[in-house]
Amino acid sequence: MVKAIIFDCDGPVIKRDMYFTRRLVSEGINIKMEKVLPFFEGDFILCETGKKDLKQELKKVFKDWGWKGSVEELMDYWFRNEAEKREEMLKYIKELRSGGVKCYLATDNEKYRVAYLLDTVGLREHFDGFFPSCEIGYLKKQKKFWQAAYRNLDNYRKDEILVWDDDLKNVNRAKEFGFLAEQYENFGDFEAKMGEYVE
Repeated sequence: MVKAIIFDCDGPVIKRDMYFTRRLVSEGINIKMEKVLPFFEGDFILCETGKKDLKQELKKVFKDWGWKGSVEELMDYWFRNEAEKREEMLKYIKELRSGGVKCYLATDNEKYRVAYLLDTVGLREHFDGFFPSCEIGYLKKQKKFWQAAYRNLDNYRKDEILVWDDDLKNVNRAKEFGFLAEQYENFGDFEAKMGEYVE
């Protein structure tokens, strides 16, 4: 019987139909993708692991991207358009918690978006705890992320903890650590598989 579930944020809990940079392009805003990609493959990862500050790093590059507004406006556009909650999932999580299953949120995210998701979007009230990479210092594809998460959980055995993530790399890493783990594809598949883990 599973006693605790760790949910990935983007995908299972927050809908993401496209990254904000691609949304800008789709809306006819001339963003230079060749300048954007190196940022997300480099300095942004350091922001996600708490080693750099996103706002400070964006100030160095956002004009080169072709964005005409301020850094704050760029961040607002980004966060606001990647913030739609999966209400059916949150309802399911509420039922799990009322049945005594602890539910946690894990996310590879930097501190500003984490704060936005928890407080502006309101995810804080839906979970028993949070494991953001910016606080842990590692990404979910790294074993040390799951080690840190496990240290912050109650005294559960590893096989009493289930991870749901839409990224197979993260699922495999959680399994290697000893957790149960499933890849999230859609809510119907999730709901069907959950029957194997909870009564």
